[in-house]
Amino acid sequence: MSENLIARLQTNVDQPPFHAFLEPRVVDAAAEPGSATIRLPYKDAFRRRAEHPEHHGGVISAFIDLVGHAAVAARLGHGVPTINLRIDYLRMASGGDLTGIGRVVRAGRTIAVVDVEVADAGGRLVALGRATFSTREG
Repeated sequence: MSENLIARLQTNVDQPPFHAFLEPRVVDAAAEPGSATIRLPYKDAFRRRAEHPEHHGGVISAFIDLVGHAAVAARLGHGVPTINLRIDYLRMASGGDLTGIGRVVRAGRTIAVVDVEVADAGGRLVALGRATFSTREG
């Protein structure tokens, strides 16, 4: 774990105004092979229904996208645009913080592929994602 890399990724994650609403926190990262662990603090606004504490799927989707982006940015040292995003929702994510772990599967000249696992506060796997990003800087 590199404190410098975590700080750099947190700065990158904080840039989009939408992320200011989500308030994700980078807790671990590695440049090689490219990974990031991010915690998403629970908010009532993330509920899928007012009377249920489970997370809305759109929040989980956005979280998977940003975790995947952070994993690629850890490896390449710069931000990357999303090309494609696929999500399998495995179970309801109960109220509480979420933890996402992204791992670069492959990073080439033009495209990177990342697998992301999302667990709920109880450590149960709630969603799997695979994201593809452009690796070209600019």
